[in-house]
Amino acid sequence: MKYFTPIIALFIFISCASKQVINENEIVINSTSLTKVGNDYEMKITKILSDSRCPEGVECIWAGEVQLELEIYKNQKFEKTETLSINYKTVEQNKDFFAKYILIDKKVKDILVQPVKKEGQNIELKDYVLKVELECYK
Repeated sequence: MKYFTPIIALFIFISCASKQVINENEIVINSTSLTKVGNDYEMKITKILSDSRCPEGVECIWAGEVQLELEIYKNQKFEKTETLSINYKTVEQNKDFFAKYILIDKKVKDILVQPVKKEGQNIELKDYVLKVELECYK
């Protein structure tokens, strides 16, 4: 029994540590609450202006894009609204945009919009998520 308790504690520690690493390397912005992105800034999706992404299982000429509005807050006070176009052509521009707000020791690895679009399915604002994947500078 003496060995059982430390083993359980170790599993709990590993479980918590792995969750913490995921949170440190990913920022998830939605429309339902403000998300801290670093350097005293928070963001929230306020509007989906368009979603022309190619639906899953459909052949398209291009992947499409999502245009959305983000509200940006500094120290919990509204600062401004920004419009972002998320597509393969704007990857570097969007990385530079988020780099202004995130933690200094991290860089933006990728930016994703979820959920995946499906043919014939409407996605409500509350279901959209903007994931900003981060990595440490090497």
